[in-house]
Amino acid sequence: MTRERGFYIDAVVKGYFGAMDSGDVEGTVACFAPDATLTWETNDLVLSGPDEMRAFFPEFIATTNMRLHEVRNAVVDTEKATCAVEIRYRSDIKDGPNVDMENCNFFDFGPDGTFTRVRFWSGSIID
Repeated sequence: MTRERGFYIDAVVKGYFGAMDSGDVEGTVACFAPDATLTWETNDLVLSGPDEMRAFFPEFIATTNMRLHEVRNAVVDTEKATCAVEIRYRSDIKDGPNVDMENCNFFDFGPDGTFTRVRFWSGSIID
């Protein structure tokens, strides 16, 4: 099924980043298919399936007072059901310095509209 470009942008920006930024672990995990993988390439972290993601996201969210994913650019291939986004990520770390960095995220979608694979790279902190 080919979906409109806006579907993919909404799924990423409003669905995934919106849930993560608001601290909604279940909403974040619900964006993924049951057999999906999430790979943080910079840190060699690979999560598979909802149980591993459910264990990771609360810890990730708990380390910050605030998270904000600001999408700067998005490229969507509706035929292949993929979306790539360039973001600026900012967070207020509870026990450390604030983070302000550039990231790239790549999303593959399944037939039901959930993510089957997400890969992202985190860059260096912006001065």
